[in-house]
Amino acid sequence: MHQADLRHPRPSLQKKLQALYQLRTGSKVNWDALAYRILLREMGEPHKKLPPVIHVAGTNGKGSIVAFLRAMLEAQGYKVHAYTSPHLLRVNERIRLAGEVISDDLLERMIDEVYAQHTLAGLSFFEVTTALAFRAFSQVPADVLLLEVGMGGRLDCTNVIEDPLVSVISRISYDHTEFLGSTLADIAAEKGGILKAGRPCVVGAQGAGGDARGVLDVLETIAGEKSSTLFVYGRDWRSFESGGQMVFEVGGERNVYPLPGLAGAHQILNAGAALMALRVAGDALPVQEEAKAQGLCRVDWPGRMQRLSSAVFGLPEECEVWLDCGHNDSAGEVLAQQIRKWAADDPKPLHLVLGMLGHKDVRGFLAPFADQIESLTLVKIAGEKNILTLQVFQNKAGDLVSFVPVRSFDDLSAAFCALRTEIDGRSRVLIAGSVYLAGSVLDLVQETPKSTSGV
Repeated sequence: MHQADLRHPRPSLQKKLQALYQLRTGSKVNWDALAYRILLREMGEPHKKLPPVIHVAGTNGKGSIVAFLRAMLEAQGYKVHAYTSPHLLRVNERIRLAGEVISDDLLERMIDEVYAQHTLAGLSFFEVTTALAFRAFSQVPADVLLLEVGMGGRLDCTNVIEDPLVSVISRISYDHTEFLGSTLADIAAEKGGILKAGRPCVVGAQGAGGDARGVLDVLETIAGEKSSTLFVYGRDWRSFESGGQMVFEVGGERNVYPLPGLAGAHQILNAGAALMALRVAGDALPVQEEAKAQGLCRVDWPGRMQRLSSAVFGLPEECEVWLDCGHNDSAGEVLAQQIRKWAADDPKPLHLVLGMLGHKDVRGFLAPFADQIESLTLVKIAGEKNILTLQVFQNKAGDLVSFVPVRSFDDLSAAFCALRTEIDGRSRVLIAGSVYLAGSVLDLVQETPKSTSGV
């Protein structure tokens, strides 16, 4: 359970959230959907009473794609529902109703309605929160629902949507391999399970080489079986930076936009996928070029290459502090790109503060940029039992950073207390490794995602 949820200002809601967290969480994929479908039926099948849906799956970037879509659609004036996971601070963040984070009042009422209609035996936390989200989405008018898959796709409980306006699959890489399979082809088969008969799907930029080709082969096979048209990055569309602007090309047409408001070259690819999804949606969801440009600039997605105030950590003003949720091999590659750009534009010593869950591939994450760091500080993630300890780190990846000091602290405060004595203003600190760590950091600095006083 997120530590901020434990301190929820409303005692009655806090107690109910604690009960939800006692449900099965993260240990199984939704292999048997019977109990979940019974719950939806008893709730009046709210998943069949939704506005047009854009369904987004993938390993890396799907949340950013949803954020870009939401920003552009809202700039056009649409009322936008959004469902994303996990959350950084409060579970409310997962559910946006017509642009507003679900209020405590409505969230508590939705939880009460779920409990009133089902025992919840055998259901998972994600199944219950998804069901109550569908209930809320069905009751509040909106023009579109942006629906992010939790894990995988084929067996994910968001995949009860039968007729999405368009689907999007972001970059596929290694994560949750114990559930989704040990190869990218296996994982792609699970992600591709969101494709629906006759409905289009935008495929974002994949990795390089044979792995990417294998992913696309799997998706093409599924698309062929379902008569679904794929719009693939590099074949049907592309996006890139040129002259300090973002270029989006499709079908011989070139459009130029300001660089996205989210940092990193990878966000140009994610923004491109969002633009392509809007293009495929076409007249069903028209968005003017001006609104697209405004949305790309105004996008807000905390914890993704986010610049934080150094003063909060007691560091000199000129010291840079960055926060990123990345935790797998593809995220490591993305960070490596950004670190190389930093080194070229404004070289500074890089100090990594790393907190990960113990089962994550720390070696795959760290390998792309290990040679760029000056020190590595491990921190424990509050409230999590399965964490990356110093001993586990040394066994898995210690050889990657044998040339720099590595130490471990129980919490962020202790870690930064040590860093303050060792680094100067000409330094850069990167905090990474986990969504849970990012939530703890944002809780510490009080840079909270939008308040819970909305719908």
